[in-house]
Amino acid sequence: MHETRYDWLADRWVIFAPNREERPNEFKSVGCVASPSEIHNPSCPFCKGFEHSTPSPTLVLPHIDLESSRPLHREGYAEDRETLPSWLVRVVPNKFPAMAGNSGLAPRAKPMDPISMRSTPYGRAEFESESEVQTESSVAVAGDVSHLFRSEHPSGCHEVVIESPNHVASLASMPTEHIELVLEAYRKRLLHWRSHTNIQFAVVFKNFGADAGASLSHTHSQIICLDFVPSDVQRIHQRLVKHHEEYGCCYICQVMHEEVRQRDRIVTETEHFVVICPFASRFPFAFSIIPRRHRPHFEDTSAAELFDLATVLKSSLSALERAQPEAAYNYVLQSSPFHQFDDEAHHWRLRVIPRLSKVAGFEWGSDCFINTIKPEVAARILREHLRP
Repeated sequence: MHETRYDWLADRWVIFAPNREERPNEFKSVGCVASPSEIHNPSCPFCKGFEHSTPSPTLVLPHIDLESSRPLHREGYAEDRETLPSWLVRVVPNKFPAMAGNSGLAPRAKPMDPISMRSTPYGRAEFESESEVQTESSVAVAGDVSHLFRSEHPSGCHEVVIESPNHVASLASMPTEHIELVLEAYRKRLLHWRSHTNIQFAVVFKNFGADAGASLSHTHSQIICLDFVPSDVQRIHQRLVKHHEEYGCCYICQVMHEEVRQRDRIVTETEHFVVICPFASRFPFAFSIIPRRHRPHFEDTSAAELFDLATVLKSSLSALERAQPEAAYNYVLQSSPFHQFDDEAHHWRLRVIPRLSKVAGFEWGSDCFINTIKPEVAARILREHLRP
């Protein structure tokens, strides 16, 4: 029997097709073009020795300081060609940015306010009252159509986190201490951009594999900062606030505690994190890494939590890669908007979204997704592929 499940946070339904739930190996594999043993690729701009191919870095993290077990770092580092061989992680401006050329310091132009519209909490616009809704004939007379083709000039940034000097494809293939260094780069850059009051929101994400949108196989991730909060992000944030107002607790905390009690969709647990295949996952084998401690902002993560996150991220991604060899995936760090003060309601998490199925006509036409693997089955398979 088929089943539909409701994702309260996203306010959407997901359809599960159990006739395919025991057939995870029938998904088409997506090959990675980088060999695990390949150290350098002469055509790759991210490899050690080709630093001149990228813009000057905004952050460089050299070798791990083994005596203190913490990463050394220098922000605003001016590249010295003699020290280049020592770097492990570099953050550079994207040469082909989605957010072009702005430092994020310039104020955004005030948008036009046609026909007395006001902004809503969801980033849309609505009429002040029903009486102000214009009829077809009044629009024709007034000739005011500026609200139909609204545009603005945003400010922001787009950075690339080059996660290794070697030409490796998978973050999971690297040592835990090196993954911790990548997470430290995220933390430092988010702290940097949060200090700019004009930057409202940042997305940290990784595209692994061609089907996930990656254009280069060398392991890397990206950070895009915006001077506005996207509508869907604001909508979810408002639903988290609504849940806290109605129930007096954080929605993510409540879900996590109940999942730990039921244990049906738990992949793994550590001292600081729980890995869950969500109840209404839209995609097969999707999972979320959730901190046990309530935190709205990833960039406020402690040193102990950061190392633990590196451990659980490596083990979870490795399990996914063993369960679905060479599968493409995205991961997204979902953290609270920078300058909203609903800290008791928002709870950051890292979502991993495998790209094992195609989004087709039904999904585009209905915004209702069909998932062929129930999360209980996905969690069990991932658990079986965890290594001690």
